Amino acid sequence: MKNIFSKILMAVAIVLAPLALSSCDNEDNWLSEAVTISGPGVVHHEVTLEAGQTLQLKATKGILISGTGFSWTSSDPAVATVDQNGLVTAIAAGQVTITAATTGSSVISFGSITLNVLGSSIGLVDDQIDQSEAE
Repeated sequence: MKNIFSKILMAVAIVLAPLALSSCDNEDNWLSEAVTISGPGVVHHEVTLEAGQTLQLKATKGILISGTGFSWTSSDPAVATVDQNGLVTAIAAGQVTITAATTGSSVISFGSITLNVLGSSIGLVDDQIDQSEAE
């Protein structure tokens, strides 16, 4: 009897473990948020860059999530692009969603971050300004 109870408990644990390991930040889509995206400056699934800057992102998945790699996408390549290694290039001012989805399995898990792109700033260095004609 004890052996049967142990097997039932193990089966329940195997079924519920992926749910417990999934990220619950997005309550509407909590089961599919199994991929975590990280990188310099990423806080609470959001990061800000200036146009022209790049950012290397890294995707990780839980141990019970299947798949052998990640496919990266940008919701608006006119604002920012992302290559298949997770390198983001900010193009123009706006907001975009960067998504990493698992590959190599029939079950796809994904995660995403919001990227805010600011217009490029123009900075002048004092010694570059010709002050000879200043009034």
